[in-house]
Amino acid sequence: MDADMKTELEQAAKAFEDAPKNLRAAILKAALDQGEKPATITRTINHVYTADYVARLVREERKRRADTQS
Repeated sequence: MDADMKTELEQAAKAFEDAPKNLRAAILKAALDQGEKPATITRTINHVYTADYVARLVREERKRRADTQS
């Protein structure tokens, strides 16, 4: 395997590995920082996650933030 192909594969694998974490971060940013609703976020992400799951992520993050401020 040549160096270019090795690099391409490594980068693609890293992007795939990081995708769930990055998507969750973007969802929380949209919901908590910009006030977007779970249904809107779900449509925007092409239903990769359900609206119920997105809403749960947001609720859990709000609770986590409230608990850390106490």
